Amino acid sequence: MAQLEFQRDFVQPATLRSLRTRISRLQAYSAQGPDQAREAGSLIFSLQNSVKARDGRLQGLLDKNLMVKKQREEDEFRSRVMANAAWKADYGQAWAEIADAQKKAATHHKEQVYRTLYSQFATLAMNIVQYVAEVKKADGERLAGYHDAQLESLRFRMFSPAPVYPGVEIVRLTGALDEALAELGPNDIWVKAVLRGRTPQQAAKELVSGTKLADPALRRQLVEGGQAAMEASTDPMIALARQLDPMQRATLKWFEDNVQSVEQRAGEQIGKARFAVFGKTTYPDATFTLRLSYGQVQGYPMNGTKAPAKTTFFGLFDRAAGFNYEGPFYLPARYKEGRDKLNLATPLDFVTTNDIIGGNSGSPVINRQGEIVGLIFDGNIESLAGEYVYDGATNRAVAVHTGAMTEALRKLYNAPSLVKELVQ
Repeated sequence: MAQLEFQRDFVQPATLRSLRTRISRLQAYSAQGPDQAREAGSLIFSLQNSVKARDGRLQGLLDKNLMVKKQREEDEFRSRVMANAAWKADYGQAWAEIADAQKKAATHHKEQVYRTLYSQFATLAMNIVQYVAEVKKADGERLAGYHDAQLESLRFRMFSPAPVYPGVEIVRLTGALDEALAELGPNDIWVKAVLRGRTPQQAAKELVSGTKLADPALRRQLVEGGQAAMEASTDPMIALARQLDPMQRATLKWFEDNVQSVEQRAGEQIGKARFAVFGKTTYPDATFTLRLSYGQVQGYPMNGTKAPAKTTFFGLFDRAAGFNYEGPFYLPARYKEGRDKLNLATPLDFVTTNDIIGGNSGSPVINRQGEIVGLIFDGNIESLAGEYVYDGATNRAVAVHTGAMTEALRKLYNAPSLVKELVQ
């Protein structure tokens, strides 16, 4: 409960405010013209998706019924642990330790949220500065994100030739610095190090216009040149990253020592206690490890009516036409022109009572005969509180139906050989 309350009172509200501010700024930039709209479009979409997810979680945490339920469950569980002398000795302090860690986290929460440069250039610069320092260490001593298993994907991102748009970077960086100045104040050591007497907009423009990190060849030279090349660089983004790196490391260490390590140790104790008390009568939480979830295809009450258990191609075209094929309801030409080729009664998406959460997208849905009948890709709005509690009345997983996949592959994509391979 202490962790849920910290999420409700600190993490989710602050994160949502920041996300919405970023969206607003990027939308204003997009309104300047088609090029700007193209440059910022995917970022806006990603941020809006984050807002949807986090707002759903916050609404769940603000739901008194949900919090009462969680408190009752914790009280009952804790009382059973405390009633057993051995369990109490092994696990009894875990709740108090986690509650104390949340209190400590609250005292440094603003630094974690607002000491950040929301900029691709700044991220690249910090990656380069930290990479050349971390790879010299033993794997177990490195910062998260720089372990051997992570280096290939990190290098891919650092050396990617994908364009970085200066206009977008200035908007992103200005917004982040405006927030940091407002929330942390002008005397914060991080704010002072970045601004150096400049306004947020001045600092952003000078950093973005002065950096050469848009060139992937330069990034590669800095990385391959190692510590010497990084320290000799006069690029303003690299210079700033060198200055901020010690502060970031100090903040990370403080949270690791005072919050994360406590949560991990006490969380393991609570996990063992749960197994001691409940055994195999409850299924495990989703933890980004493999698990099976059982459910049924089933509609649910929504907006005073009932959401059906499935949609069809009929619904796809009706929905798109109802919104004049605009915005998120745009359909590719392949679909608009191929409508008459399709059996429009073919199921497109369906919902199930499976308990899923972020990270489950791409999972196969298998029926009782062991056949793959769908692919999980989303949850309904009501499922967003599933981060904390599962409500079988309205929580639904959303899957695309394999019937829709094969129908489209056969009739719109002209891929009979692929369909044959899939259905054999």
